[in-house]
Amino acid sequence: MQDLYKYFFHMPCKNPIPIDAFFTLMTRIQQQREEKDQHFNTQRTREIHLLSGEKMLKPLLEEFLKVEGVSAAVVVGRDGFVIESAVSGKVDIEALGAMASTGLGTSEAMGSTLGKGELSQMLVELEKGPIILAPLSADELIALVADATANVGRIRYELKKNKERIVAAL
Repeated sequence: MQDLYKYFFHMPCKNPIPIDAFFTLMTRIQQQREEKDQHFNTQRTREIHLLSGEKMLKPLLEEFLKVEGVSAAVVVGRDGFVIESAVSGKVDIEALGAMASTGLGTSEAMGSTLGKGELSQMLVELEKGPIILAPLSADELIALVADATANVGRIRYELKKNKERIVAAL
């Protein structure tokens, strides 16, 4: 930096900058560059993590489709937006996400109000097949849609077995 100072101040100038002010200015410029680089690296790391998480999450959800009768496995944010999904049929995952978030939230509130503790899984039995909902974290949940031929016990077992791996991939 001193060489830079000498270069600039060997040129004729009417109002030279004091050396301490010059070094303060150069230090600030360097700090700003480092902050920008750090912000960029943090953003890039976050993007890489999100992309790798998505790449890891999809195969985990696809494993549920191997269970007989399961037609959809969807990870949803508590805001109702779909984070990732694996579907092997015609399922409106956007509608499923919104309703699953609302239904799970309502059931959690009911359990809390009645003093029954935290919700671990929710089974909705319907004429043409069950829907299983389960919280993954404070911000995400999973919804599994199956047809009437599905073995609910097997689906619940697979969910319990893979839940930590799914959470880790988020």
